[in-house]
Amino acid sequence: MVEIETEGYTARHKQAVALHQAGQVAEALAHYTALLEAQPVDPEIPGLVALAQVQLGREQDALITWRKSLQMEMPAPVRLRSVANLLTAMRRRGSAQTANILADLIVPEWPQGISPDQTDRHMIITLARGLVDLNRGQAACTLLNSVLPQLLGDTAFVTAAVPIMIDAGNPEVAARLLRPLTSETGKAGGDLLIAHAAAAHAAGHDEEAQRLTRRAMEAVPVYVTAKKPTQLLLVGVLNKAPVSVSRAAGPAHLHFFANTPATLALRHNDQYRFVSIFPEARSAVRALASLPRPHVILNNWVNAEMLSTPGTLQFITDFADRLKAPILNHPRKAAETTRQNNADRLAGIPNLLIPRLLRFTNESGMSDLAVNVVSEKIGFPAIIRGPFGQRGSGAVKVDTAAELRGHLANLPKMQLYAIEYVHNPVADGVYRKIRAAVVGQDIFITHVHLGPGWLVHRERDSRKLAAIDPDGKHAALAGSMIARPKETLGAEALAALREIRARIPLDLYGIDFDMLPDGRVLFFEANAAMNISMSDREGLEATRAEMRAALRRLFQSPP
Repeated sequence: MVEIETEGYTARHKQAVALHQAGQVAEALAHYTALLEAQPVDPEIPGLVALAQVQLGREQDALITWRKSLQMEMPAPVRLRSVANLLTAMRRRGSAQTANILADLIVPEWPQGISPDQTDRHMIITLARGLVDLNRGQAACTLLNSVLPQLLGDTAFVTAAVPIMIDAGNPEVAARLLRPLTSETGKAGGDLLIAHAAAAHAAGHDEEAQRLTRRAMEAVPVYVTAKKPTQLLLVGVLNKAPVSVSRAAGPAHLHFFANTPATLALRHNDQYRFVSIFPEARSAVRALASLPRPHVILNNWVNAEMLSTPGTLQFITDFADRLKAPILNHPRKAAETTRQNNADRLAGIPNLLIPRLLRFTNESGMSDLAVNVVSEKIGFPAIIRGPFGQRGSGAVKVDTAAELRGHLANLPKMQLYAIEYVHNPVADGVYRKIRAAVVGQDIFITHVHLGPGWLVHRERDSRKLAAIDPDGKHAALAGSMIARPKETLGAEALAALREIRARIPLDLYGIDFDMLPDGRVLFFEANAAMNISMSDREGLEATRAEMRAALRRLFQSPP
């Protein structure tokens, strides 16, 4: 139901609005019509009539009524309410005419000297967001700028306005407005610090954004999701704070922004209550003292390369062990799962092809030696990537020694991996990546992604997928791999995956791979930094239900 923005001043007016908000739209329209006959100059009633007409499916009548109403003289707040009401209603109905109607419509500023009440504050935010979504960002910013200076004490309003201003292309203004509010250390709360950090990040003020992110981490060192009667237990999550906030989305997103724990906390809070902890925050231990002890800890410091940096592993291990609870993906175990360690650990598994891998340092004056070693040990084509990135970040394929030499010349001194490239398209211009999820002792095929290039990510554009899989045969095979892995992948492939599970010392993680034409498994990587979704998707309901059951067993009886 649309939340109606109105001032309301007579008994019948209030009765009509109450009926409208209760969903009795036809009855409300009858009252509005009677009010309009009695008070034809009332500028607010026609807007409510138009809103009711939209909801009753009389869109053309609504547009006629609404246009007539906007020709009347009316105070700016009334005009804004009318525009907000109809915009919200028409967008919810998916009206294609909404954008055209609002393309040239004058949206007034909020009048100076009048403080909007809570209902009008909600209306302003709703209208501004709708304007941005309809590519009228400047109008949205003008409206917000007209009211923000007098509402800087309303944290909820300010933090709701900032992401709108960022999306409208005005982060600099948002950052400037927020600086006085966050200038005093210890005074600003987490919401304002997060909003300001996001605005600074969007405006390109990287140092300011990182400084504000650190302050936000200290202001909100722990975050507990909502309590619900259906929750089975409390799961603690050791999260690493982002270097810089990129979204003005509040403390929940500050804590749960990456990897499987974020997906679980945001989508499965009905079964588990989650408490996220930032071990880096000096205030974390004190904040934890007032919270119940988690039944189990899910460690999300799982980037093995980062855990290998000096002091990091000892720090997070000491913190985790002090919590006195079972720990899944313990930092010590996660630190063992570098690409190099995994390649050594998984060597010799039957029916598993592990591409050759070499770690080296790119140093000035040493590029010829590096090229020679890669040529000898790996060969070409080769994939070159840094050790820390995820999702293929920074990965490139080089086909010749000359290409590698040129690539290294453009990189700073850093550690790199050279990985043998195994050409394995499933058809011309079609590549595939299969992901298996290990949940305790169980293995599930969770998704199969297709792409036009060797570096495959999930393609969300159905038109692009249709272009590489016009008859849908690759998608059909992917569905079979998920629903019937034994029949589709084969017993030998599943045996290889089970052996990977046995050798990787983690509790909840992903394995990325593909199938070779001869039935062998082509191994890409295995780590706990992959995002594993357990939410239902069409065609995957049975698999996802089994995954959730396995997770419940893991949480309730951790190893």
